[in-house]
Amino acid sequence: MNLEGRDTHMHPTESVAMEAGRWLARLRSPECSASDRARFQEWLARHPTHWQAYNHAEYLWLAAAQARDPEMDALADSILLRARQRRQSAPRRVRLLGWAAAVVLMFGTVAGVIKSGWLTTGPTALTYSTAIGEIRSFTLPDGSVITLNTDTVLQVSMGTRARAVTLQRGEAQFKVAHDPRRPFTVTTPQVAVTAVGTVFQVRDTDAATEVLLLEGRVKVTPAGATTQQQDLTPGDRLQVKAGKPWLRSRANLDAAHGWLSGRLVFDSIPLRQAVEEFNRYSRRKLRIADPAIGDIPIDGVFNAGDIDSITLALQYAYPLRVDDRGAEIVLHHR
Repeated sequence: MNLEGRDTHMHPTESVAMEAGRWLARLRSPECSASDRARFQEWLARHPTHWQAYNHAEYLWLAAAQARDPEMDALADSILLRARQRRQSAPRRVRLLGWAAAVVLMFGTVAGVIKSGWLTTGPTALTYSTAIGEIRSFTLPDGSVITLNTDTVLQVSMGTRARAVTLQRGEAQFKVAHDPRRPFTVTTPQVAVTAVGTVFQVRDTDAATEVLLLEGRVKVTPAGATTQQQDLTPGDRLQVKAGKPWLRSRANLDAAHGWLSGRLVFDSIPLRQAVEEFNRYSRRKLRIADPAIGDIPIDGVFNAGDIDSITLALQYAYPLRVDDRGAEIVLHHR
């Protein structure tokens, strides 16, 4: 859900918070219908605090699920068991309220948490991840939107004074909700990237971190230090490797936007680099048999993860022969 343009500093009432919990339960129920989802969208549109309350509820649900508190699990299981026992005789409304009760218990009185200022002490770090070939977006309670590229893992900790993300591996785009009181910082082993309200991407590999700014401004500092800093402007791309000078260049914005919609956009990049990108999105890997062909420049737009169409395009557009061995596809000079 996108909170762009909404006042995220308004606070939901206790009744709205409880209603959000009931909606979360209903949407997660196996009996949720298309009409339920339509009514949910109508409820969201009625007031900005409905969006905020639902995002809080969903965030706290994830926190409770990841914490796996035994007492909360046992209590929720008990309620769900009673709900299942009543399932054949109870009307649908009562069954859904049973799911709602379990949800409310799982995140420990949503209304109380929101009313008190939402995670004012000891914010919970939540883990978000994607599988190989998967691209997903998540909306945080403050309205910021994180889009994870393939095979990515990151942790998010939202507090009253700071918003912190640790990118453990992979790549993500961050569309940060403006909040000068709470800077938004993304850290990798190499750097810390801090923004207030902006759009940027960070990619972390074993060898380097890349930061690409699309909108607004960010400052980049070495992880754990403030002695060196670079302020980026839109279109800047910064590559940071341990023990190496930082490399600043202008980015290919078509490529930067492309992966968000599942497209890989290449502008005369070497085949070896293109193969690395192709392999990020597929369990079937490409391998270059002849190192000499690794410098062939590759241009075009490819569907990420569609390894069959990619290999077909490569062998027809370039002097390459494809040897499909099942789990591995070997590229030879033709």
